[in-house]
Amino acid sequence: MAKPAPRAVTVQSIEQLTTNMKRLIFTGESLSDFPENQASAYVKMVFEVPGSPKPIMRSMTVVDSSQKRKELTIDIVVHNKHQPEKQGPAGRWLAKAKAGDPALIAGPGDTKLVDLDADWFFIAGDMTALPAIRANLQLMPESAKGYIVLEVPDKDDQRALEISEQQIPDGIDIHWVINSESGCNPEQIKDTLTQLEWLPGTPYIWAAGELKAVLELRNHLNQTMPKPRPARYISSYWQKGLNDEQHKLEKKRQLTEI
Repeated sequence: MAKPAPRAVTVQSIEQLTTNMKRLIFTGESLSDFPENQASAYVKMVFEVPGSPKPIMRSMTVVDSSQKRKELTIDIVVHNKHQPEKQGPAGRWLAKAKAGDPALIAGPGDTKLVDLDADWFFIAGDMTALPAIRANLQLMPESAKGYIVLEVPDKDDQRALEISEQQIPDGIDIHWVINSESGCNPEQIKDTLTQLEWLPGTPYIWAAGELKAVLELRNHLNQTMPKPRPARYISSYWQKGLNDEQHKLEKKRQLTEI
């Protein structure tokens, strides 16, 4: 079956959400049948690259979608903002994008949500995973227990969680890791986990972010988790030093057995 054609949309607004994240709202008639309640799912933005025989796609996480308003909201992490020569097609487009610009968006893919029936939760990720982590946190009941470990490049980026302390279940403990060199020091999230107490019952484990950091965490969990392994979602969204196509190949090789 042929894949649906990308949706033609227009940039409605761009907001500098934090130091290293921008929020984009797209609008267009093509969004009139975009599914509702897709927070944590991904879409693919389509970029024409001069000299390339076909467009390049880059995955972005859905923050909100509305058929009624014909709007789609996504948050994008700004990588290499001080080194534009290292930016990929998405970063170069984002640096120049403005309200009124056209764009092409394919999707959505599946949502990435935790099993809310788990006894407790361990959720971890870097800033690329923060929109999906936010969506999961917003769904949790008041009785939820567990840990969330979030790595961001700047303390200001903590604001991107957009959830007040009063909205966070009392049993959920959030730990922030500040890493100004995103993609370096991949052991930091894993090291934070080793300092946390393993709670009684069966957790749901959700982790996403830079590939090497995800592998550090996965390997530690495989060595230390009680068996049988609890249900989990472990995925990488990018890898430092590789473009998206190279990352996909490395991800397939490294994360086949998770």
